[in-house]
Amino acid sequence: MTQEIFLFDTQLFIFINHLPHNSILDIFFGIVTLVGYFGAIWIFIAIFLYIKNKIKYKKMLISVILASFSSFVLSELILKNLIQRQRPQYEINTTILPFDFYHSFSFPSGHACIAFAAALVLSKYNKQKKWLFYLLAFLISFSRIYLGKHYPSDVLAGAILGLIIGKLSFKITSQIMPKPLSTPGVEKRGKS
Repeated sequence: MTQEIFLFDTQLFIFINHLPHNSILDIFFGIVTLVGYFGAIWIFIAIFLYIKNKIKYKKMLISVILASFSSFVLSELILKNLIQRQRPQYEINTTILPFDFYHSFSFPSGHACIAFAAALVLSKYNKQKKWLFYLLAFLISFSRIYLGKHYPSDVLAGAILGLIIGKLSFKITSQIMPKPLSTPGVEKRGKS
């Protein structure tokens, strides 16, 4: 069974990695992967929203930072070094590798972990833009396979782990930062 899963994972990687490549697609997915490094795009989005509405988004900013940091530590520093799965480029000699930015281990995908953790948190505070956050998380994750840096199972595991971390980060932040009783500058009515 394990062998069959590994074979399917490899075949799916080859299929996605061998989708049409040209300079436009390579640059597009290269940029998508680049903005996903260390959760940069998610921190930027959270700071942008916080600047627009500090009261509404203070908790969200802290939650996104917590989710991104926790995802990075768990996926990049702990799990990758424990599991030590080689990246596809070292196992499959037909891997298309337009760019070669990073040389850590492969499982799980840190990009996917951070992306889905942050997307979940941002979606909790911006339900109308939920599909945009998850689309960005999907594109960042997909780019890792397309660019030859991860197997699909690396990305799937990263995404699942990220969703768990995002949910925990949201809950922790909600517990330690309760909602304000009233909006500053607005008096309660009905009592004098």
